[in-house]
Amino acid sequence: MSNLFRQIPAVDKLLADPAVQEAAADLPRPEVAALIRQELDAIRAELARLPQGLGPGEIRSRVVQRLKRCRLNRFQQVINATGVLIHTNLGRAPLPDQALQRLQDLGRGYFNLELDLAQGTRGSRYASLARLFNLLLEDAAGKNDTVVVNNNAGAVLLVLKALAAGREVIVSRGQLVEIGGGFRVPEVMAASGCRLVEVGTTNRTRLSDYAQAITPETKAILLVHPSNYTIMGFTESVPREDLAQLAEAHGLYLIEDLGSGSFAPFPEPRVPTALEHSHIVTYSGDKLLGGPQAGIIHGRRELVAVIKKDPLLRALRIDKLSLLALEAVLELYLRKEYASLPLWALASQPAAQLRERATAWLHRLGPGLEGEVVECASTMGGGSLPGETIPSWALALTSPALSAQELLDLLRRNTPPIIGRIARERVLLDPRTVLPEQDQDVAACLERGVQPCS
Repeated sequence: MSNLFRQIPAVDKLLADPAVQEAAADLPRPEVAALIRQELDAIRAELARLPQGLGPGEIRSRVVQRLKRCRLNRFQQVINATGVLIHTNLGRAPLPDQALQRLQDLGRGYFNLELDLAQGTRGSRYASLARLFNLLLEDAAGKNDTVVVNNNAGAVLLVLKALAAGREVIVSRGQLVEIGGGFRVPEVMAASGCRLVEVGTTNRTRLSDYAQAITPETKAILLVHPSNYTIMGFTESVPREDLAQLAEAHGLYLIEDLGSGSFAPFPEPRVPTALEHSHIVTYSGDKLLGGPQAGIIHGRRELVAVIKKDPLLRALRIDKLSLLALEAVLELYLRKEYASLPLWALASQPAAQLRERATAWLHRLGPGLEGEVVECASTMGGGSLPGETIPSWALALTSPALSAQELLDLLRRNTPPIIGRIARERVLLDPRTVLPEQDQDVAACLERGVQPCS
């Protein structure tokens, strides 16, 4: 056994190995050394369980593979060819150039994050955003105010805690959704300290169900947009207008979680429509809005004032860089420069143009690849518009030498990685979600054929 352990090279020797250095590339040396130690420890544990000879080449190969896996998992640019515009695993909505420029201009130094330059006193990080949102909402009377936190789950949690902790909140059973990562609406509500009261059934909830559930302990009705699923067939739900009247008659708050609220030119669920009836509306900033990750809270000024005083806001508030990007996105909306929003530009590409791009990729196929351009459907994704699709065209790839999954894996190992999807045992590459400047990277990978692209 001791002889086997003596065959394991020292960390310093592996650090000096050219193959290891190439695999490590731009990884920091302390990280490389740590990864090497982890792999050597794993080898020692294996030898202790099942003694067997391992040559220096095999040990070096295992170290190299661990380093390569680590590099793949570092944040890097990927090419989204899935056809899913708001892809949660790929960072949701891409940011516009104006937002990136704002980050560079102000994020590299100091700026007046919470300083009122006119008065020389402490200011609010929400003041500029609230002003822009009021303009976007055409709220000239200023009856609404805005506060922004880190994401929409945090927004719902904060609103419920600030306005309904210790009291009952009524929700339709058909809206007790589970969002990404396994988080469920009932769990968020429990964390806020309010008591969930379920009404109706999965597919049918009537106004009478809400009315019969109201007690002296009831504080609010929560309306949750079913962002990541649809219920079809024998269904019934209550319009927000009717819920607003019920809430008004009983002195309750109507709180609406839009999930992915939008403004023109995007379709419903639009924020201004919801605010016509709901006291408080929450939604994500990095979905249909096309901005950075954020949880946006709009509502009656007196209620937002209560929310701003809750200590939980300090823990959930938006960070300074996301705030800068969000401000730039709102300015684009106010100027109606929708084409500058990548999400809108990608979603509105004509199908004929997408067919041309997919055909250009087809003409670049290398050895061992076969394909055809086919009609397909893109989706907005991210729990934004469930059940709705956008007509598109895609390159459908096959290879006599590889299964669809093996071909998908090969593309994922490209530099930059190309992420597609499998349909009918073919890999589809949908140009709707590929930035035009990335077309050449896709074509270059396809030209290499089924040989490893990295």
